[in-house]
Amino acid sequence: MAALSLNDILLFLAIIAVAMSIIVLYHLIFVSISLKRVTDRIEAITEDVEAVILKPIGAIDYVLDWFLAAVEGMKKGKKQKGKEVDAKK
Repeated sequence: MAALSLNDILLFLAIIAVAMSIIVLYHLIFVSISLKRVTDRIEAITEDVEAVILKPIGAIDYVLDWFLAAVEGMKKGKKQKGKEVDAKK
């Protein structure tokens, strides 16, 4: 029976360490690809949520702009009528 020397054991451990590091790197590649897919999906979801939130805000902004323009138009109309009355006297 052959006895294992210290060099044989260290060589065996080095080979196992290299094999395990290759396996870890292989898995890291797939984990990084999966994380990229997850971040892309999260980005798409946030864009959808942003669109859902901004649509009502945009509609409210449009209505407020229209209302303010209408109020300013009524103010300008009253001022013009007042000037016409002063001019007729």
